Amino acid sequence: MYKSKLYLMIIIMLTSHVEAADIMDVYNRSLNFNNDLQIITNDQKISREIYNQTSSNIFPEVSITANTQEINVNKYTGTGTQKDYSTESASLTITQPLLRLYFFDELNKAESIVKKSEINLEEFKKDLIVKSAELYFNLINAKNSVAAGEVKLDSMLIKYESAEKLFDNGYISDIELNKYKNNYEMTMVEKQILVNEFDMAKQDVYIFTGREIMDIHNLNHTIEIPLSKYDANSLISKALVSFNSIKSALLDVDISRDEMKSNKSKHYPTIDLNATYDYSDTSSGSRLGKQTRESNTIGLTINIPIYQGGFQKSKVTEARYKYKNAKINLDHLRRTIRKEILDNINNYNLLKSLVIVKRDRYNDVNQDYLTISQGADVGLYTDVEIKDAEYNLMVAKNDLIESTLDLLLVDLNLKKYSSNLSVENILTINRMLVW
Repeated sequence: MYKSKLYLMIIIMLTSHVEAADIMDVYNRSLNFNNDLQIITNDQKISREIYNQTSSNIFPEVSITANTQEINVNKYTGTGTQKDYSTESASLTITQPLLRLYFFDELNKAESIVKKSEINLEEFKKDLIVKSAELYFNLINAKNSVAAGEVKLDSMLIKYESAEKLFDNGYISDIELNKYKNNYEMTMVEKQILVNEFDMAKQDVYIFTGREIMDIHNLNHTIEIPLSKYDANSLISKALVSFNSIKSALLDVDISRDEMKSNKSKHYPTIDLNATYDYSDTSSGSRLGKQTRESNTIGLTINIPIYQGGFQKSKVTEARYKYKNAKINLDHLRRTIRKEILDNINNYNLLKSLVIVKRDRYNDVNQDYLTISQGADVGLYTDVEIKDAEYNLMVAKNDLIESTLDLLLVDLNLKKYSSNLSVENILTINRMLVW
């Protein structure tokens, strides 16, 4: 009997380890099943097809037209004789564009679109690293809050049960008893709210990865977190050159400029080389009998746009405004990135101090808990005092963990601005997690 229970416990432990997931599991899952990533990947493929479509405009167009018909002559007046006859014809046409001034601008625009899509895909994969950590940190905080809520509920239950005994013995009034009862019921509602928030955090991961997480690790609150030093001016200078969002905005400027140049070039003439081969075969029926005819033509076609009702002029004006907007957006993005970096660095430095303070707070509360636990063994403290001390310890621990996770998340964002963000950062955080 003892062995069977032991085997069952081992199976449960092994199963729980299989179902548990760390940040790397969330990230790897998102690479395969995140819907937004799949859309951005398809957009990148679409941009390549747009480039192929644009580049194909310089290649010749070849078409073949074939026709067959049968003529039934019901009435004929004239010299000679006329009978029913059939005609078969075929035509081969080749058109080679020789001059399209807008072609090169369109090709440059398509090439910039491809580069932008590649940068966006690369940037989104980096965002997945940060988002994976953020969602996992939310799970840790939510689960810790539920655990603290359970301890608080146990404490409120003990107080309520003690109040019932005091009421039965006539030491407190029904008003005081109802106060303890209300506190207990309110704590039950608070715990349910925490459970719901934990479920919502799980659903956020499900949307992100297409899979629900059954169990997670917690942060080792006793571990020393590696701290970084960031120089604001250096980080801003680097981000304004190498940050992917800046690169993407610069390409938007190039795209809108090439579009404006392309629309201007459509005012100019186009030249095409045309070559055709015609074949026709008329069998019987004609006065001259069977006829076969072949002919070849070759020539140049020049198209000179003269008047289009102001359409092309309006397209040029539209493209010019898009070009101005692209430059405005680039300038705004530079300002925004500067502000975000400064905010993140200030927040990072603040969180470093906050983690130190909350670690000291945790150590003090932990010492109080140990003192009360030792005193409880000799009857100096009641069950209520022990539960309150346990709850205070869990709150202090959760506050320390939450601030530490906030610090790690801000650090990931700052590494993204400096282009130093990589999967290795997730692995580093994973080594800080415990069961």
